[in-house]
Amino acid sequence: MTKPRLSAGYLAIIAFKYAKFAAFVILGAAALRVARLPPGSIAQKAVHLFGAYEKAPLVQQLAAALSALSPFEIKALGSAAILLGLVFGAEGTLLALRVWWAPYLTVIVTALGLPYEILEIVRRPESLRRYLLLAANAAVLVYLWKRKDDFRPEGPAA
Repeated sequence: MTKPRLSAGYLAIIAFKYAKFAAFVILGAAALRVARLPPGSIAQKAVHLFGAYEKAPLVQQLAAALSALSPFEIKALGSAAILLGLVFGAEGTLLALRVWWAPYLTVIVTALGLPYEILEIVRRPESLRRYLLLAANAAVLVYLWKRKDDFRPEGPAA
């Protein structure tokens, strides 16, 4: 049996999932690297590791946040980021392989993230990036819900 052709919508969702996969895995790996640095030098070494300008406001905020965390907490956050990245990668791969239940999985995982995204908007309503991410995930949810049976095999279940 031939697999159905992927629509532009599915291709965009797969690319979006792989972009999130890459971002979370890189972020998690960086956090695990930073967690191995000697205490007291985490903020300074992190700035050097990422090659950032240490006076930039974002770098200052990141340094302050990292200094407030223990190496164990940084490792836990890094590990969680990698795990979440692997979930996004699995979603993208299952959609690309056109596994019949992949849209259902992606709908569930995407829906689970929406309350957190809404909470982040409530905390920082001035952040345009958060609104864009919420809109993108809501669009993925609606699209996949409408097309959730696209990969379902014809006829009786095997």
